[in-house]
Amino acid sequence: MTPAVFLDRDGTIIYDRNYLSSPDQVKLYSYAADSINKLRAAGFKIIVVTNQSGIARKMFTEKDLAKVHKKFLALLKEQGAKIDGLYYCPHIDDDKCVCRKPNTGMALQAAKEHNIDLKKSYVVGDSVRDYILGNNFGGKGVLVLTGHGRKQVLKVKKEKTKPLAVCLNLKQAARLIIYDAKKN
Repeated sequence: MTPAVFLDRDGTIIYDRNYLSSPDQVKLYSYAADSINKLRAAGFKIIVVTNQSGIARKMFTEKDLAKVHKKFLALLKEQGAKIDGLYYCPHIDDDKCVCRKPNTGMALQAAKEHNIDLKKSYVVGDSVRDYILGNNFGGKGVLVLTGHGRKQVLKVKKEKTKPLAVCLNLKQAARLIIYDAKKN
């Protein structure tokens, strides 16, 4: 079994556009591909897990999302980065599904399909939901200050569950995860 780093998409790998619905809106952070490559080189599988409630809210369709993801993957590939899996939840909180972060549905599915050791895995994202996902499946979570992260720091103080760390961005989070994995 292999450890993984589960990455949130919007606000972590790409700029958050609030209900991103067009491929033209996809823009990678300058350090995203390099950070993903460093994590892969350190032995982690890279899995993207993203809540996409805009589908349930009828703001865009699954076809629109597929076009966004095609562009997203193409931009990563252009910079030499590859991800192992991409999972999304199309629901809203009221649906009470098992896949919407911080619920573990997407992570459990990825673990089964990619032979992932969740206990040695991490989650990185710009929301409290993201790092709590890591804790919920027995791994560790990191909050980044990009995207909605700066606003989320106030929520961290109110949560019982704390992140492994709060990092400036994915680049810093990748370094921290590689260091943390080596010492454990």
